[in-house]
Amino acid sequence: MDATAETNLDQRMPRACMVQLKCTAGGAGLVTARLSSIERLAKDSSPAAIVVFRMRKDGTPVAGYLIHLLGDELARVLKRLRAAELKERKDVNHMTISFDYRKGVRFDPDAEGLRDALSSICPGDVAAYSNEKHRQLATLGYSGISLEADVQVWIESPDHLTNMLCGLVPLKPIKIEAYDRRFDMRLPYRGSLFDGIEEFTITPLPVGPCAVIVRAGPLRPAALFRCEAFAPLIEGGPTLVIRHPCITVLFRDYGLQFESVGNFDNVRHSLENWIQFLRGLSYLADGKATIELEFHGTRTPTVPAPELDGPYQEQLPRLLDFVERWGRLLESAGISPTVEFSIADIWAAYPVQAVLDMAFNPKTLARLEFDAVAIVRDTTSLHALYFDSMEFAGVRVSFAIKVGLERTAGTPDAFASTGFELLEVCPAVQDLDAFGSRIAAENNIQVLMSPGMVDMDGK
Repeated sequence: MDATAETNLDQRMPRACMVQLKCTAGGAGLVTARLSSIERLAKDSSPAAIVVFRMRKDGTPVAGYLIHLLGDELARVLKRLRAAELKERKDVNHMTISFDYRKGVRFDPDAEGLRDALSSICPGDVAAYSNEKHRQLATLGYSGISLEADVQVWIESPDHLTNMLCGLVPLKPIKIEAYDRRFDMRLPYRGSLFDGIEEFTITPLPVGPCAVIVRAGPLRPAALFRCEAFAPLIEGGPTLVIRHPCITVLFRDYGLQFESVGNFDNVRHSLENWIQFLRGLSYLADGKATIELEFHGTRTPTVPAPELDGPYQEQLPRLLDFVERWGRLLESAGISPTVEFSIADIWAAYPVQAVLDMAFNPKTLARLEFDAVAIVRDTTSLHALYFDSMEFAGVRVSFAIKVGLERTAGTPDAFASTGFELLEVCPAVQDLDAFGSRIAAENNIQVLMSPGMVDMDGK
């Protein structure tokens, strides 16, 4: 037991070790043991050693040696077992392993010498030693790539092969034979890492971070894509592949190619990525865009922009307006969105589209109408407050908009909107009526258009 003043009797741990004893009178410096015995000895979580007593022929001890089965000596045992497995030899009880005891720690061949030698490999921190032993058992012999696989894939054409090797399209394996490489010996992999893999993508040689900047003149904000660049080094393939969650840019012999990632309708991106993506596509659709690249702070000359080919080109300005306005609204409310969304989600959010158009479009097509009530029968124009809460992509906000109203010609008892002004936006409130009353009082507005009075179904 480890009897120290710092350790209570009920908390101290036994300091024990596993030992195989050998005696030899030979002068070659080698001792041999059965491989199965050494495997059991070496893999125990306690300290393990081979103790060798070198004797004279008359039995008189000359010296003792201790071979600690950790580090290089443990690696020798594991490597020998690996070689047996490679030869499909399971009968390790019929196999042997030799040790050069002269590489061990020499001690006096008496009780005190043996005690001191064994104490040197039995540390006080038993748990730390056990953890290190388990780490070595799991990692010794592994260097560099430890898992390898032979993969059979279906190749449709030379271009398809080039695109797979460049990481532009995934490999869809027909068959995977995986191997575990240890001590530079390859054995069939027996884990579950490759189970259920339907496809994977090759990553070409990385070049480093870069930026793709799509511009449409000095008065409009640029679309900035923070990307990673790769050099495929594949004959017939692109010379450079630039990747971003939204786009892939390819440099080919005949020019630059600009591609979107995923299905445009259903792919999901963050709000910031959608803003940059739709801004860049809108500029390209106008036919007036320029593209610049930046590597390590150095901006390249303008690259001719490719011709845009794809769906929704006419709707791109509307989509861009939505994400930019939604971003402005959340910024005003001090909200950082975290949920990704798709184009399909935008199309389905008509009420949000209408409110954003009221709030940020000076030439909005939105129009609110309502019949005159007693308190406004004698006026031709007035202001009303439209307030409500709305939700998009996991973010719910409350808003208040001042609505300019005028009596409609031909219908003297009705009013129609003539303009809108956003007065307030904030994270969704619990008491919407109190919210509306407060904003109306602060802005001296007497007419309130509560949520139930406004139809936002888009029909």
